[in-house]
Amino acid sequence: MRSESSSHLLKLLQEKATENKLLDLIENYDDEMMYHKEEVLRMIKIAAWCLQDDHTRRPTMSIGAKVLEGVLEVEEQNISYYFTHALSHPVSVPPAMVSEPPQASVLSNPR
Repeated sequence: MRSESSSHLLKLLQEKATENKLLDLIENYDDEMMYHKEEVLRMIKIAAWCLQDDHTRRPTMSIGAKVLEGVLEVEEQNISYYFTHALSHPVSVPPAMVSEPPQASVLSNPR
């Protein structure tokens, strides 16, 4: 279930993207932030890219890491700022239909 604040944040992201004012999302926008404006915009776009409704339009972990490192650029044509999966109202599920959380697993042992 999504919290109310997360859906408000995504709605705000959607509005600011539509207005082409993504930097308005930043609190305490000061001179140092202005100096790093392009990097801040890139981080916002990466976050939006990772939240795509259509999972096939999301970057893989390796591409996301390369974009964060600055090796690759954000593929802006793949970004949609309409997050219907996150903005829709949660569906009520009967308690009998809720499964147990997955058990912790060990990815690898010491070598």
